[in-house]
Amino acid sequence: MSKFFCKIKSLKLKDRIQLIIALLLTLAIIVSFPVYAWFNHRRQIAELQRIKTPDLLFISAAYAEDVKYFQIPSIDVADENNTKHRRVFPFAVAGEYVPEFTLQLAHTTNIPFTYKIYEADYFNSESAAKEAIDTKNESIAEEADKLSYEYDAVKYDVKAKWTMLDQYTLSQRTLDEGDTLYLVKGNLVSGSYLNSTTSGTRTIASNKYHQETYKDGDGTYDQVQIYAEPLYWQSSKIPSVPNSSGWGGNPFFKTFVIEISWDPSEIQNDKETDMIYFSAYRE
Repeated sequence: MSKFFCKIKSLKLKDRIQLIIALLLTLAIIVSFPVYAWFNHRRQIAELQRIKTPDLLFISAAYAEDVKYFQIPSIDVADENNTKHRRVFPFAVAGEYVPEFTLQLAHTTNIPFTYKIYEADYFNSESAAKEAIDTKNESIAEEADKLSYEYDAVKYDVKAKWTMLDQYTLSQRTLDEGDTLYLVKGNLVSGSYLNSTTSGTRTIASNKYHQETYKDGDGTYDQVQIYAEPLYWQSSKIPSVPNSSGWGGNPFFKTFVIEISWDPSEIQNDKETDMIYFSAYRE
């Protein structure tokens, strides 16, 4: 070591300065390796944490209540008072850590109903709901397309908060059990059927998803009536909140209405039944 320092002393001042700078840079590089590794480790932890963040998503009743309260009762298609030949029923998608999601609808086709899903706007009074409908109608040109409070709104009694969502603070839920909510059909949710075909003038399901639907062990049922083959409709990238910029995974619920409409010349009250199934999953 003493020889090393003697050699340094024997160097010219300029050479000694260059050597010291080189040694300092080498030391800085050696020290930076564990520091960089620590930062890199922290970054990787953050990435893993994001991947493993719980993604919770539920189909619920209209105001984030137990899904058991979402019901579609029998429809009297021969009701002479229903001049628009349609009805709407509310439901919601609730969750946490889900900035956008895919919504799916499946239904059999025994009854030639037309199904459409709309976002729902909700109001605390009937007058506010009617005023919103009047405002919407001002921008709708076709008389047949204008909204009606009788056919495009739902008077809804709020149920108790769902215990499944009890651990989350749903800031949108400002009403309590027993309060009245007025839901109005809003924007149409853009989506499409994944397996539609036709039989005469009827829209029915193709056999595209037959195996997934009717799989039985190693085989599939091959004697399925054509109207029992479900149609699958899907809409993707539905935002969970109006503005997801800077959104940090807050709990939410988003309310929709499903509209069921029909042509009275094609349907009679013959006690036919169709199955309807909703699902939602994270993008």
